Amino acid sequence: MRSLRKRKLFGRLLLVGFGVALVTTSGLVKLHDEILKASFEQRDQAIQSWVHGFARPLLTEVMSGLSRIGSPFVLTPAVTLAAGLMWWWGLKDDAVLVAAAALGGVALDEVMKLHFKRLRPDLPWAFVHEHSFSFPSGHSVLAMVVYGVIVYKTQDKLRSKWAKAALMVGAFLMVAGIGMSRVYLGVHYPSDVAGGYFVGAVWLVAVIGSDLWVEGQTI
Repeated sequence: MRSLRKRKLFGRLLLVGFGVALVTTSGLVKLHDEILKASFEQRDQAIQSWVHGFARPLLTEVMSGLSRIGSPFVLTPAVTLAAGLMWWWGLKDDAVLVAAAALGGVALDEVMKLHFKRLRPDLPWAFVHEHSFSFPSGHSVLAMVVYGVIVYKTQDKLRSKWAKAALMVGAFLMVAGIGMSRVYLGVHYPSDVAGGYFVGAVWLVAVIGSDLWVEGQTI
């Protein structure tokens, strides 16, 4: 268990990391301006139409399931339960890390949505209709952050190279599948998902970097 000084340092580093992530992801303004151009929107819509061409009842069920797994209604209780169990088992530092990573991801997503205010795709074939802002995809942000933290905190506990490889491949497929499901269901543009991955990756690097820095200190 970390000392009080290390915990305070970790908290300060997270705040700095959040600020850096906020500034960095706000730099998406230029990309967002490109996205709103007619030529880019046409490419976005072309990819959506191409993905929709694969629509089948079974695939729709799979994509709906992936979307539910990546939704706040599933991830919020899952992360809360995981952090609670870690705390109960005496892994308080891990519990704080997981909770901070998830909460920071949610906060970044909300700030970015309010900043860019991009409307959702208006598609006659959409399987799901949502009314919040579209850019970036919150599902993609949280998938990147949550599964990234799982890999980070779990891989060192696995001895087998095959187990580590399976963990990383499984996490990659879940993150990719959740993002793809949002495009397939017609709830997000592909660029929303790409933006979500970027936001999530920046915050994930900040969280893991803060944790590694604190672990390396002798205070």
